Amino acid sequence: MLYNLEEKSNYIQTAGKITIAAALSGILVFAFVFLFNAGKTELLKVEAQTATTTITVLNTPPIWVDLAVEEFESSTNTPTNSGDEISWVGLADNSGGAPYFLIVCSGSATPTPTAAADLGSLGTAPPVCTSGVQWGVSTATVASTQARVSTTTTETGAFSGEVLDWYAWVCDDDPVNPRCNNTSSQGLNATNSSPFHVNFRPTFTASGSDSPADPGELLTFYSTSSDANVVRGPDNIFLYVCNGNDFVASTLSCVSGVLASTSGSVTSDASASFTLPSVFQDDDYDAYVFVVDQYNHPATGGAHATNEGFTVNNVAPTVAGGNISINNGGTMSLTNPAGETTGFSLEFETSDANSCENTATTDEIVSYTASLFRSGLGTTTCTGLPGSYDPNNCYPSSVATTTWNLSCTASSTSCGGSSDPTMDWSCTFPLWFIAEPTDADSPFSAEGWVAAIAGVDDNNATGTATIGTTPVELFSFPAIDLITAEIPYGSLEPGENTGTLDATTTILSVGNTGLNQEVEGEAMCPGFAVGSPCGNNSTSTIPDFSQEFATSSVGYSTTGLDLSSTTPQLLLLKVPKTTSTSTPSQGVTYWGIEVPIAITTAGAYTGLNTFYAVTSSGTDWGI
Repeated sequence: MLYNLEEKSNYIQTAGKITIAAALSGILVFAFVFLFNAGKTELLKVEAQTATTTITVLNTPPIWVDLAVEEFESSTNTPTNSGDEISWVGLADNSGGAPYFLIVCSGSATPTPTAAADLGSLGTAPPVCTSGVQWGVSTATVASTQARVSTTTTETGAFSGEVLDWYAWVCDDDPVNPRCNNTSSQGLNATNSSPFHVNFRPTFTASGSDSPADPGELLTFYSTSSDANVVRGPDNIFLYVCNGNDFVASTLSCVSGVLASTSGSVTSDASASFTLPSVFQDDDYDAYVFVVDQYNHPATGGAHATNEGFTVNNVAPTVAGGNISINNGGTMSLTNPAGETTGFSLEFETSDANSCENTATTDEIVSYTASLFRSGLGTTTCTGLPGSYDPNNCYPSSVATTTWNLSCTASSTSCGGSSDPTMDWSCTFPLWFIAEPTDADSPFSAEGWVAAIAGVDDNNATGTATIGTTPVELFSFPAIDLITAEIPYGSLEPGENTGTLDATTTILSVGNTGLNQEVEGEAMCPGFAVGSPCGNNSTSTIPDFSQEFATSSVGYSTTGLDLSSTTPQLLLLKVPKTTSTSTPSQGVTYWGIEVPIAITTAGAYTGLNTFYAVTSSGTDWGI
């Protein structure tokens, strides 16, 4: 009877993985059964029997394709800041395409795998670390795709060390026989390998500054700060000062703008300085302080993000001498005897380092003090105070406008805003008739008239008065006021004279000089009228030269001057310069006359004498 080898009444098919021991035992069983059945067939010639084969194929662990490494290098020179993420990546394959997990531990013992509930739940039971700290475990990852695991570092607990070892494995969660690959990865074939390094925050416990400061001055902020890292030594730390609480550590920037930052390398007590702009409004300003280390890691300790603040001082305005102009740089002339001549001009520019505009967007420079004076006096005499007022040579703006009316107006367009320090002013002013001249006829010819200006700001801070650099000339203004309307010679017969010069005329000096006078006059006759002079009729005309005048009552025909109708005659009266606006200086002229013997016409004779003011020598001004 032949054995039909193809004929099997029962059979078992198995799939999966099989061990070598299982395969060998199967062969032996098969051989035994074969010999037994063959012998039985050939020898015993009875009917064949069958036996079912069984085996359990065990799950194998995932296999590394790419060993795990730090996704981003975390080493001595590139540490991971505390509070930041540290991550690892790796690639593994798994039998049957089952998912796998990437797990990272601080200990070197193989992790403990966890079995899923059933085949339909694969990828739901991650492994756990057997020793040390579990840094992290990935989500279930499809075989032959990269797995990623991450964790957030801290400065306490498991992360309290600066240098931390790690070991990575790949595991699955087979429901019957979950496995972990016994070979760990530490990334030793790459720069991003175990251990990883944690960078601790610097500490920042106090801050300060040398505020307040003037515009243009250096302002420094200070910190009580340090860095505690040991392995690589303390890190360099930096103090940043921002306009607002908006520091961005990753880019070392402030949204509102950086005021100052540390320059150079320090590991403790960082400071930062900056020079205030030369034009900066006086006020209190925010200044938020931040400390970071060389890895842009923000500090802890309580002072980080504090509004340290600073104050910009109010400073008084200034005036440049070259920015003061009297009468547009031209000369000045008086025109009003015994009164004030108006319409002179003064321009000046004030400058304030706090700008011409305050933080309330109104004027920073609100007023001024001004003095106009003869340059020989200076500000020590013409102090600008009301008591220094003298209409001869010193006009301070501090006096009442009824005394001296300096009127100044600030330009409505000269201030260009908070970055502009200047304000322009335009003024008009009068001068009294006794204001001292500085031209060649004056004892003050080496001088000129100048203005001293100081600005006043909205805090009532007044700057130092600055004298203009370009003096202007004030011309001599000789002016008289004849207070005698008639020269009465009395009654004389033909051939008689007054004997002495007894009639008088009085002039007042109503200009700004010492005076002499010139006199000319007409002949006298009964029919004289202005515009109708006397004829040359010898019997009815007293000629001009018959009148004599002198500075005292001298005898007729002795030292007096003869009057002329064609040539003014100079009389050295030497009237002192008037020094009071209410009490002019005066001079007296003495007169006499002789009636020619040829006169035959009796009656009242009249004529007209004219007086001219002449500037006397400066030595005769009496000042």
